[in-house]
Formats: sequence, structure tokens, C-alpha cells
Amino acid sequence: MPRDDEDLLRRSFRIAGHQTSLSMERIFWDEFRRIAQEDGRSMTDVISEIDAQRGGGLSRAVRVYVLKRLRSK
Repeated sequence: MPRDDEDLLRRSFRIAGHQTSLSMERIFWDEFRRIAQEDGRSMTDVISEIDAQRGGGLSRAVRVYVLKRLRSK
């Protein structure tokens, strides 16, 4: 049985004028929210920036973004 932080959660956002949803584990959502707050930005703003630069799936791109930010500390 997965731990709570491994639960897969889906959240919806409006990016570039269209509705999209992302599925990530709770632990990634928690860290992503913390990063956005730390930067003084909304999660939607950060996701929009990631969306404009990504080459693959958006959920994957956000997870990689979170990991890179954690590694840069």
C-alpha cells in the first residue's frame, strides 16, 4: 500500500488559454507548492513557464523541475 506522500493527485490549471490537468505524487505537489511560494509566484505561473520550455509530457517536466530545484540547493 502506498504511503500518503506517494498518492497520485490530479490538479487542473488553465495554461495558455486552455484547461489542462497534471497528475503527480503528493510529495511532488507539496514541494512544487513550496517552490512557487518561495519564489512569490502562483503554481499556474510556474507551470506556464515550464510548459513553454518543455519537450515531453507536462507532469514529467514539472517533476524534473522540482528535482532540479532541490538539487540546486
